[in-house]
Amino acid sequence: MTTTISTDMENTLRSTMDNFASIEALHPKLPTLLSAVIGQFTHADLSAYAGEFSNKASLVRGRGAQGAASDEDKTPEADPEVAILSGEKKYARPNGQDYFTRKWGQHDDVEVIRTARENQQFVLLYGAPGCGKTALVEAAFGEDLFTILGSGDTEVSDLVGGYVQTPSGGFLWEDGALLKAAEQGKPLLIDEVGLIDPKVLSIVYGLMDGRREYTVTANPERGTVKAKDGFYVVAATNPNAPGVRLSEALLSRFTIHVEMTTDWSLAKKLGVPALIVTASQNLAKKQSSNEVSWSPQFRELLAFRDLEKVFGTKWAIANLLASAPEIDRPVVSDVLSRTFGEAILPARI
Repeated sequence: MTTTISTDMENTLRSTMDNFASIEALHPKLPTLLSAVIGQFTHADLSAYAGEFSNKASLVRGRGAQGAASDEDKTPEADPEVAILSGEKKYARPNGQDYFTRKWGQHDDVEVIRTARENQQFVLLYGAPGCGKTALVEAAFGEDLFTILGSGDTEVSDLVGGYVQTPSGGFLWEDGALLKAAEQGKPLLIDEVGLIDPKVLSIVYGLMDGRREYTVTANPERGTVKAKDGFYVVAATNPNAPGVRLSEALLSRFTIHVEMTTDWSLAKKLGVPALIVTASQNLAKKQSSNEVSWSPQFRELLAFRDLEKVFGTKWAIANLLASAPEIDRPVVSDVLSRTFGEAILPARI
């Protein structure tokens, strides 16, 4: 059924919508209600105008009694260029998930990593856990990638290899990821590189500089392994993790250093609710000022999106709070409570 709107009525509605701030003052949900009512008319021009009004109204939601938004409730401004360009392309990771590109200067991040490999410019990625460091490298190199997950217990044999016992009771030499990548001309990701003892990491120096070789002292018969074309090293680390150490000798071999952060605009594009993104941005600000040691990153935001679909919003929020370090939970709870307008407590059984 089509409803005809008179010129006088249309002018009145336009005038009313232009005063959206006054409407908001009457009741916080009145703009949404009015927009819904107008949307039932089939007047195309007015419907478009109502959509613009709805967007304007959303900007004033969350204002306090004085009409000014509090810092906790404001949505941090997004970089217009990032908002437009983020996530334009996607690449499949070995686990089947898609990685959506981000802008690294004027270039897509995946293409930067691939081009850097072609030019033997080694890359060091650093940033908080869950911001996408590993995902970026996996998207760039796919099934060709060898990976070493570093820790304080990582030894030379974890990279180079060692003897393994055979069913007959003998011992057989087996190459580690570093030698496999070098000999096959494949890329190698040293994840959490900062947690590995610098003395252990010194074995990669010869493969990353002009020598491009490593002599296997643990197995003289193995001899010297020379890196084939295509061999490449990328490293990732969380610089704020306890125990992180990186030697100057190693750092100097990485000619490209970049901090990875969570792409808030991309998170929204991928279906993460705007409110949880806002809360995460506010927590990230507090983390940068050392008020908290943790804030949700891309991994946690995508997990929130998926859990909300299965268990509901309240369940997902409580789970997110429970995943925060215990020392940070009071602040995280306060931010989430302010954002969602109700008291938020961590998940508990």
